[in-house]
Formats: sequence, structure tokens, C-alpha cells
Amino acid sequence: MSKKMLNRRQVREKAIQTLFQLTLNKELSPEEAMENALMIDAVEGIATSVEDVPYLSELVLGILGKEEMIDNLIQEHLKNWQVSRLTKIDLVILRLAVYEMFDVMDENVPKKVAINEAIELAKLYSDDKAPKFINGVLSSMIEE
Repeated sequence: MSKKMLNRRQVREKAIQTLFQLTLNKELSPEEAMENALMIDAVEGIATSVEDVPYLSELVLGILGKEEMIDNLIQEHLKNWQVSRLTKIDLVILRLAVYEMFDVMDENVPKKVAINEAIELAKLYSDDKAPKFINGVLSSMIEE
């Protein structure tokens, strides 16, 4: 029986879970964090190996490799705010969206899709004000 693959939204959720773990535990390797995220809510028949979800590796390793550049871009679009003051989850969601908007290798994710996905992730993982805030920051990047 073949494994059911995760859809893009599910992979984005796993990327958020992975990156959030890494912000809290600096001793965890990206691979361990990805495996942990894939085991959350694991159901028989669903892909639970990093090798089965290449887009997850692309997102996580790509974001980690360009974290400083991504954070600088985010900082340019924060009004009267500092990246260091963002909640960890909001920063992780913004990093994911910025990476998808500007750096995904296999195909370009339409910017509006990346923004919408970030808003949906913020609704799931952050507070009530985060979706509007994240939308504002990301929208300002495509209005340039």
C-alpha cells in the first residue's frame, strides 16, 4: 500500500511546526525537527518520513539558509516595529511566506497564494490580530 502524500497546505503546517521547534530548541537538528513535525497527528498510511515530503525539506532548509536575508526584508516592511519584537510564531509564518513568495526553487508560488496561506496559518497558530498584521506586512512587499 502506498503512502498518502501531504498536500501543500499540510506541508506548510509541518514547516511551521518544524521552524517553531527550531526557534525553541537550538540543539535540535532540522532533520530531527522535521521528523518530529511529521509524527504530530501521524495517521497510518500518511507520509511520515522527510524523504517522502521533499517540499518540506526545501522550505525548512531554504528558510534556514536565508534567514538573515528574509528577516531583513521583513524588517523593511514593518512599520514602527522590530523583527525582534514579533512573536516567534508570527515571525516563522512571515519567513515561510516570504520564502515562498521570492525563493521557492521548484516553481513560483503566486504571491497572493503565499499571502493567503500565511493568513490561514496565522488563524490556526496565532492570535486574532495576527492574520491582519501578516497580511499587511506581506501585501506591502508586493505593492513595491
